[in-house]
Amino acid sequence: MLLLDKNGPFLYEQLFETLRQSIIQSDLKTNDALKPIRVLSEELHISINTVSRAYQQLLAEGYIRSVQGSGYYVENLLTLPRSSVLYREGQKEVVRESILPLKYDFNYESIESSFFPWTKWRKYMQDAMLEESCSAKITYECNKGNVELRKSLCDYINNSRGVKCSWEQIVISAGTQYAMDIITDILHEKVYTIGVEDPSFIGMQRIVTNKGYSIKSLSMTDLGIDIDVLENSMCDLLYLTPSHQFPTGVTTSLTKRLQILEWAQKNRAYIIENDYDNEFLYGEKPLPSIQSLSTGQNVIYLSTLSKVLSPSLRCAYFVLPYKLMEIYEDRYKYYYSALPTYNQKALAYFIRDGHLERHVRKMSLSNRRKYGIFNRVIKEHLAGIVKIFPAPAGTHTLIQIPGCTSQEGLITKMRLRGFGIYGTKVYWRNQQKAPENIFLFGFNSIPEEDLEGACIEFACALKEVIETFRAVTSNEGNTV
Repeated sequence: MLLLDKNGPFLYEQLFETLRQSIIQSDLKTNDALKPIRVLSEELHISINTVSRAYQQLLAEGYIRSVQGSGYYVENLLTLPRSSVLYREGQKEVVRESILPLKYDFNYESIESSFFPWTKWRKYMQDAMLEESCSAKITYECNKGNVELRKSLCDYINNSRGVKCSWEQIVISAGTQYAMDIITDILHEKVYTIGVEDPSFIGMQRIVTNKGYSIKSLSMTDLGIDIDVLENSMCDLLYLTPSHQFPTGVTTSLTKRLQILEWAQKNRAYIIENDYDNEFLYGEKPLPSIQSLSTGQNVIYLSTLSKVLSPSLRCAYFVLPYKLMEIYEDRYKYYYSALPTYNQKALAYFIRDGHLERHVRKMSLSNRRKYGIFNRVIKEHLAGIVKIFPAPAGTHTLIQIPGCTSQEGLITKMRLRGFGIYGTKVYWRNQQKAPENIFLFGFNSIPEEDLEGACIEFACALKEVIETFRAVTSNEGNTV
């Protein structure tokens, strides 16, 4: 029997969740028919519209299907895509995995494998391993990373981003998250309140909250974080991605960068500058890093090679002001580098010989062409259906699908058709402001020659989903 709190808010959400749990826990089994809307409304003494909205939400999220002239039936949850189905184990939600393949995955994290310079990299790895094998002894790597790699990276970021530092200030880490873990650890000499862009990458939010930091959400404008909000935030630490804010894609203007530095100076605050996606610009001149505009004493510069070479290299690095270097040396005195020495040496010589710069230029040109293809095809085939946000940088762009009221529902329906698309809602700390109709599309992992066909097929599938949903809900006045 279905029990609802008639005095509680959002009856349709209560009904939706009750039915959803019944399906997940197999109280309602695959192909079971749901009661007709009118019958259930009379049984529960609630409006037809309430029952209809709950059913439409279940339909949108893939838990049920509609059979014209017959009614609603429970879907086979085992056919739903990975991460779309949850069931309860005690008080814990558990994800049921699926092997449903995707034809095209617009994932923003992946990189096209064929683009990696495998032949060159193999040579440098062989040389590094040969060098190590010829050594009289094999030792642990320095806690800040290989000296040769730090020197190569120092020259690279001095030239490409104007970062003011010596190689002694650079620390190598196994990925950006681990770099942030170290940075927040050495800053923990005092209790900081950290300002974080809203929306922003959920992994970074989790790291700082795990360390006990208090987070202040800083809303975004078209030119970067809202300075007025920052001024009134009482923060003494700021984390931001000024080159290409994730996920909005906003590039922080030069004026705003200078205002942020002025705020930091006035409040004796540190800035953690994650120079995310600085390498990929489309029709824009690169703006100087915030660190390069500062004295270098209150900006921690953070970057990675995951997006330009390979995520599997797990190489990130950060530049600490000298005052924080002293804390690092004391706290991490008995730690060793987390990356294999021969990997670091191979990367050092690869950068030293100019291959990283050449690879970045080649990849940037390819991504610019890919963005052009994506932009053209989507506008051509989905005119009046979606809106593309401008992408001045990076390897992803945002698309708005007006009328979409269930991000998860649309993601599920598209995955069932073989397309991996991704929502932005999860990245908002203020969920009341999180839009249901904005999606994140990566174009970095699909080969150039396949991208146009992938976009056309995606456009056709999206049209089909929208038209099918509108046909089903035309009498209800609902939207996707």
